[in-house]
Amino acid sequence: MELKLFSKKQTAEHFERLAAENERQIYALCYHMMGNHEDAQDCAQETMLRAFRAFDSFRRDAQFSTWATKIAMNVCVDALRKRKEVYSLDSMREDTGFDVKDESPGTYARLEEKERKRLLKEGLSALAPEMRQMIILRDVQGLSYDEVAEALNLPLGTVKSRINRAREKLSAVLRKSSELFSSRSV
Repeated sequence: MELKLFSKKQTAEHFERLAAENERQIYALCYHMMGNHEDAQDCAQETMLRAFRAFDSFRRDAQFSTWATKIAMNVCVDALRKRKEVYSLDSMREDTGFDVKDESPGTYARLEEKERKRLLKEGLSALAPEMRQMIILRDVQGLSYDEVAEALNLPLGTVKSRINRAREKLSAVLRKSSELFSSRSV
């Protein structure tokens, strides 16, 4: 196998292209892990900085997206550990003020969906960071079990069991929090 050596400029350009292709995915991952825009931006920026600094160690036979996802998860978990605060569901609550003028089923259904999304966000924030990352990688980001295992350096069986436990925990939290999540819909 022939090893290609790149100049610093070529390496920077190559990184820039790969980073641009994956920046939305990384931000979305950080947003779901951190729960707010500001922390997500900070974590996404820190992810790209760490990835750039370690780009020489990136194995070109692996997918950049998986490698960057692994870095992002580590950055987010580190940031959550540094917070050292109790997650307040009240602080995660979005303004729910609205004027209901139209009582049609369409309006009610939209309000119900908005409330479901808010409760899901709160449910995710109530999970331990390790459980939250499993749900986000598999169910929100849509990574395969194999990709989650690779991103987190875990055996496939461990990933499957942790995802199952995380889903059960999230389901229990959601069922307690509202009638919007009946046992049938979770």
